[in-house]
Amino acid sequence: MRTTTHPGAAATLGLCLSAVIALAAAASCVRDDGAGDLERRAQEINSTVMCPVCPGESIDQSQNPLAERMRGIVMDRLRAGWTERQIKDHFVESYGDSVLLSPPARGISLLAWILPPVAAAAAVVGVVLAMRAMRRGREPAEVLEGAELTGDEYAEYAERVERALGDREPGP
Repeated sequence: MRTTTHPGAAATLGLCLSAVIALAAAASCVRDDGAGDLERRAQEINSTVMCPVCPGESIDQSQNPLAERMRGIVMDRLRAGWTERQIKDHFVESYGDSVLLSPPARGISLLAWILPPVAAAAAVVGVVLAMRAMRRGREPAEVLEGAELTGDEYAEYAERVERALGDREPGP
């Protein structure tokens, strides 16, 4: 006995197979790097502490041996139950405030937090004032545009023009 297949069955089977492949590909893209909570916390701290040897690099980025030792200290302290604040304070005590990528909001470092917004606000105010001054510079011309001269004013104006032109020597 011969079975007949529906002409759309092959297309449906192909569509289902494509969906299964797409789901398998999507599932394989999920990243599980095996980093537990402790490793994640260490990475967060490492990204906020600057390497004392490499300016502008966190100990997370730096390949310097000192940065490697500092990463080990972070992990050891986390295993011992230290908090993020305690670990950062330990590094600040050893290397000073400059070891933190974000300066603390106290003392002279407070200027690093206050100055940029103040400078931005001053720049905005300066631009607004400059635009107002430029706009004011055009207003008298607009006011005079529709003004009519009286007979006496026109005569005085014409006399001034004649005097100015009379002082000039004739051209070639």
